[in-house]
Amino acid sequence: MNKHANLALFSAIAVALSSLSQPAMADDAGVEHPSTTAQVRLASWWFARHAEKIAEIEAANDAKKDKKIELLMVGDSITNNFENEKVGLKVWQKYFVPLKAINLGFGGDRTEHVLWRLDHLPVLKKAPKAAVLLIGTNNICWGSDTPKQAADGVQAIARKLKEIYPEMKVLVLGVFPRRRNLDHPHRKQIIELNSYLPELLKNMKGVSFRDIGPAFLDEKGFLSEEMMPDTTHPSEKGHEVWAKAIAPDLKEILGE
Repeated sequence: MNKHANLALFSAIAVALSSLSQPAMADDAGVEHPSTTAQVRLASWWFARHAEKIAEIEAANDAKKDKKIELLMVGDSITNNFENEKVGLKVWQKYFVPLKAINLGFGGDRTEHVLWRLDHLPVLKKAPKAAVLLIGTNNICWGSDTPKQAADGVQAIARKLKEIYPEMKVLVLGVFPRRRNLDHPHRKQIIELNSYLPELLKNMKGVSFRDIGPAFLDEKGFLSEEMMPDTTHPSEKGHEVWAKAIAPDLKEILGE
């Protein structure tokens, strides 16, 4: 890590320790809950990765460097895995590098962690054209939030992205299916979470919603090992399915 990234890392840690969380309100009766409250993760790898992303944005803001960022890919490990050489990197290079994308996926993140990260990133001098948001699976399933609370967190992130870049288009994706069978409790939680999103997002200008989850499933709703070996993270084929599914949306938004 270079000295600028180190400085960014230490600065981020200092900010985090001085203000560990920033409250945000959920829409339902103005009640706070964890998914809508910006929260830091006190893990060295997490700060190191955040510092790397700060450095990428600083480079894009430097007129002397040939670096542009026009697409934000925001999420958790599922997005993070586009940087994994074994499953996602080839797909990333094929579909997203030409779109001048930055990978803002962090393994294990919940909605509250994404809110913190967005609050502590430099603002791009030239606003990106679009963002793709996929988040919420870690809030539910093994997490502690209800599907509705997780959905409120997704809405809070979409709102935050629009506050930072008002003219940017935001494509919110439904949480991807998990577990092999349709009747698994985790799958049911995901279906419930996704069911709330169209209503929560419908009045947000420049924000659209798409559920591409069925593209990973067979006609009976079964999630194959070929598509997601661990029943959560897409394989290389799964990443290709994902990229192709949103390609028309991105072409329209980005004009590419």
